[in-house]
Amino acid sequence: MASERSASHLAPGFLVAAPGLRDPNFAGSLVLMTGHRKAGAMGFVVNRPAQISAADMLASVDARLGGLARASEHGNRPVLVGGPVSPEQVWVLYRRRNGGEEDDAIRVGRNLVVGSSRPTLEAILSSDAPGPVQLFVGYAGWAPMQLEGEISQGSWVPLGFDEELVTTVPVPDRWAEAVRRLGLDPNGFIVGGGGAMA
Repeated sequence: MASERSASHLAPGFLVAAPGLRDPNFAGSLVLMTGHRKAGAMGFVVNRPAQISAADMLASVDARLGGLARASEHGNRPVLVGGPVSPEQVWVLYRRRNGGEEDDAIRVGRNLVVGSSRPTLEAILSSDAPGPVQLFVGYAGWAPMQLEGEISQGSWVPLGFDEELVTTVPVPDRWAEAVRRLGLDPNGFIVGGGGAMA
């Protein structure tokens, strides 16, 4: 029971990539963690734009979804590369609505939800509810204890959840802002044997 509690503090939350992390999928990234359990961990990179609009990306998956996106305020939104797992899968991060959430919905903090079902995508694209709405292709996943090992090696620095990082901070500024919220200088951020320092 204690180990489950100690694992859960990472989600919801963020992982800030340390400068020494060279994996091209995650170098310079900020990951929004949506799940962390004994079976593994899941999250979405929130600062890596794909070179495609939401409408064009959805049209490549389903013509109707692409049409819905073009007819909504969300069609020109950038799509983010959420991670290397299942890159053909589309996910949407959105603000919780008053009604019940879809079966696939994952709550992220008090106000945000992420889902991937077609009904979810159709509902969000057809709604005139205010944002935030963020589309992702793929997600980041870790096997049991893999993430814990990467954190202990200094590849990631955990940061507590603050929805502002994904709702108001511009995409290109998110990693640097997360580093500042750790109390560090983005230009002098290093990770040594004693942890992160500047």
